[in-house]
Amino acid sequence: MKKDIMLLVEEDAASKNVSVYSPDYRLGAIGDTEQEAIACILDLIDINITKSQASKRYSSKWVSVSLEKSPSLTAV
Repeated sequence: MKKDIMLLVEEDAASKNVSVYSPDYRLGAIGDTEQEAIACILDLIDINITKSQASKRYSSKWVSVSLEKSPSLTAV
């Protein structure tokens, strides 16, 4: 059975890599490219599911909060 999951993808210009985090499985991976990082995390999720035989062990949600002061963010 297929299931859509949320992945957080972040590029790190300083270390020249890409990190991916899955809140649903509380797993993260790093790769040289976005495609490599996503492939790595999908492998980790598959191992996690096979090992635990559970499709989801945690509950996650996105929460938005307001900050009075924050640094300006720039898109990469």
